Amino acid sequence: MAQVEDIFAQVDEQLEADRVQKYWEKNQKWIVLTFVLFFIALFAYVGWQEYRQRQDRAASDIFLSSLESFNADKPDLAKEKLSKLMENFSDHGYATLGELLQARLLAQGGDVEGAIGHLESLATRSDLSGLLRDLALLNAAYLTAKDRARAVSFLARIDPNSPYQPHALELQGLLASQAGEMKVALDTYRKAIGLNPAASLRKRLELRIEKMGEGGGV
Repeated sequence: MAQVEDIFAQVDEQLEADRVQKYWEKNQKWIVLTFVLFFIALFAYVGWQEYRQRQDRAASDIFLSSLESFNADKPDLAKEKLSKLMENFSDHGYATLGELLQARLLAQGGDVEGAIGHLESLATRSDLSGLLRDLALLNAAYLTAKDRARAVSFLARIDPNSPYQPHALELQGLLASQAGEMKVALDTYRKAIGLNPAASLRKRLELRIEKMGEGGGV
């Protein structure tokens, strides 16, 4: 009985081998082509990833170098590096950060309205991420702080859930304090702390509250 079963098993194996052989003979071109296309796509993907990483590093290096020049009070050198960034990486995220730095350079050079216009233009770009748009609006508000209504109009456009919202509230509190609206300022500082800001901002807010005679309590 066992020998009969072995014979049937051998027959099944032979039939399966014949089916595989016929399938291979019929479809080998397509099978080989599929493997070739798969490996071409894989190599292309890996190559593209490596290219993007090189681009990211290059754009990052230029931006950080321009920021370093800005912080070292070398505006002309910073502008030169930013021009290179815009020329070579105009569609990169670091180019947008470079545009924010350009606005700071304009303000530093005395062209505050030009800087505000630049930031407003950035904030209305449809391709800009919400985070960068909020950062542009916050910077515009800082530059217009002497005109409370104008500054508040920029701050009001910042997303309530933005990580920059605590900074926006701090500026609103400062503007209220300068106008003598101490309770409004205090409430605004407390609201900012309630958003769980970064440790450095939280400490600054608590100091502002303390100076207002609230003992630093929240």
